[in-house]
Amino acid sequence: MTAFFEDPATLPSGLVKLFERSKVSLTLADATRPDCPLIAANAAFLDLSGYRAEDVIGRNCRFLQPEGGAGPVRARMRRFLKMDDVANERFLIPNRTADGEDFLNLVYMAKLGRDADRRLILGSQFRVGRPQGLAPDVYDRALKQDLRKLNELSSGSNWELLASLETLASSHSIIARMRYE
Repeated sequence: MTAFFEDPATLPSGLVKLFERSKVSLTLADATRPDCPLIAANAAFLDLSGYRAEDVIGRNCRFLQPEGGAGPVRARMRRFLKMDDVANERFLIPNRTADGEDFLNLVYMAKLGRDADRRLILGSQFRVGRPQGLAPDVYDRALKQDLRKLNELSSGSNWELLASLETLASSHSIIARMRYE
């Protein structure tokens, strides 16, 4: 796999290797810069989003949101970024690929840094999609209520999938933290 970095020399080599080897969609944003731009993205993220590296590096991930924004989940994301005592969080957010296809993105965010100085945000993204035959009003209601209504989108077996995705994202954040410090 390939990864794309704004400046790989500024990152620990273990973190760079994680991005290059992972098949999970990963991004890294710089929380110290205005608008928290992406400074890294791996090939899995580019495949998921349909964008090229030059289209994403240096931009905030909001470019993935559909016209009109992502709704109330954005406020939750902003609160998470300001909270010093919370290191990880997950969000269900509507996104749009480069070719205009809408999809649900289950995003796990983890703050990386030394001690209380968390300078980077690791994002692990998983396409949840819009299940076949789902009524549009259920889809819209789930987005508005964020993860609290995800059960309306899932059958019992999909909860196992979501638990697996959370484990994958948690594993990547633990590895990234170890390689960052």
